[in-house]
Order: sequence, then C-alpha cells, then structure tokens
Amino acid sequence: GMKEIKDYLKQLIWLAVNQPTFFHQPHIEELVADDFLPLLISNIPTKLNSKCFLKPSRRAKLIIQAEQKMLANLEKPLTLKQLAQDLGSSSSALLYGFKDLFGISPMRYLKVQRLNAVRRRLKASDPESCTIAVLAGQFGFYSPCHFTRDYKTMFGELPSETLQKTAKVN
Repeated sequence: GMKEIKDYLKQLIWLAVNQPTFFHQPHIEELVADDFLPLLISNIPTKLNSKCFLKPSRRAKLIIQAEQKMLANLEKPLTLKQLAQDLGSSSSALLYGFKDLFGISPMRYLKVQRLNAVRRRLKASDPESCTIAVLAGQFGFYSPCHFTRDYKTMFGELPSETLQKTAKVN
C-alpha cells in the first residue's frame, strides 16, 4: 500500500542526497518510472468513497505548508524554530514530519532545495558576469568551501563547471 510508495520515495530521496551521481546514469528516468508507476497504479482505490480520499493528516498538511514556506523563502534566512513559529507548530513536529515523509530533517531538505536553486541560477547565468560566491551567498551559503563541497557532493561537479557548461551552450 502507501508504505511501499513511501519507502520507495525515501530510497530515491536518500540516493539524491547521498549518491546524487546515481541520477546521472542514462535511462534512469525510465527505470524509475518503470518501478514507480506500477506501484502507484496498484494503490489507486477501486471505489471513490475509499478512505484514501480522506483529507490529508494534520502532519501532512503541516509538512506541505512548511515546504511551501521554504520554497518561497529560499533567499531569506530561515531557522527551524522560526519556521515552526510561523506555522504555529513545534520544531519537533516538523522534524518528525520531514523525517517520516522525506527521510531527512527540514533543514537538510531546505539546504537541498537551496543547492538546486543555485544550480538553476548558475545554468541561467552569464559566466562573464556571474560571481559564484555572491550567488551562493544570496541563498545563505556564506562559506565558499562548505558550499563547494556540498554542491560537488550533490551534483558531481563544481559550481564553476556548471557555469562553464552554460558558457559552452550559449
């Protein structure tokens, strides 16, 4: 049921965080779709009045709201405590919710989203006028060596390499 879907998604998120180069393989999208679609289809309720159509739990709503707030504030400082206060929740509720849904903490999730945002900006930037440290700083990465290490771990290349690839495409 839903546990299999959740476990599968947790595995994908774990791979994205811990072995991002796994997703550089050719045909990986097809492989994931071939695994995931049958899993989803097998869990479609047969009756419309099935319990699956009940409103999402309070925890799920909280996590969705937290995710929306994070994505809307990628360029602003945000602490777990502040996020919890803004949502009228506790830090521990957010922590458990994110661990349960994504397999990682809310702050780790935010970091992954910010790294992806920097990557999107790098790909859309002019290498002549883009300063990586300034761009990283806009998303809260103030230590160039930590940022570069995290970026390379996640994407399998240096930020400068992403920027140079952009130059070759343009």
